[in-house]
Amino acid sequence: MRIPLPPEICARLSMKAVQYAREDVVNRGWSNRAMAALNPYSDKGLVGIKTSAKYLMRQEQGINPFLMHWVEGRTVPLGCKQGDGPHIRRGRGVGKPGYVDIPHRGRVWRDQKWRHPGLKPKNFMRDAILRAINEEQDSIRAELMEALKGGYRG
Repeated sequence: MRIPLPPEICARLSMKAVQYAREDVVNRGWSNRAMAALNPYSDKGLVGIKTSAKYLMRQEQGINPFLMHWVEGRTVPLGCKQGDGPHIRRGRGVGKPGYVDIPHRGRVWRDQKWRHPGLKPKNFMRDAILRAINEEQDSIRAELMEALKGGYRG
């Protein structure tokens, strides 16, 4: 039989998980806004992280590749890792095969123009929760044993 963890322990684990997730966000070079959007979420037997930022959930879970139909006929600024951007391109032929002009690489053949490659799941929130639980496992076990003996004060 499983017994849910007390809310106090879950709250402590959630706070620690948020701390680890925020450290991960900083290490990835994401914004302070992303870091601030992560908050602890706990209840009896529940340890978690909540966020109101949809883009963080897309980073967490990943997204499938898709055609960017919205660029058709528009002028689009492309970012650049080398820092000399934005590079301006006109969105034409979405989904059609052909050559595309990629900054610093030149003309490159694509089977489908303007196809976003998708994002692999980062799982930074899940990993932070698992890390917090794994690090506290011994102390949780000790607290629960103490509670069963009648000495737990919360």
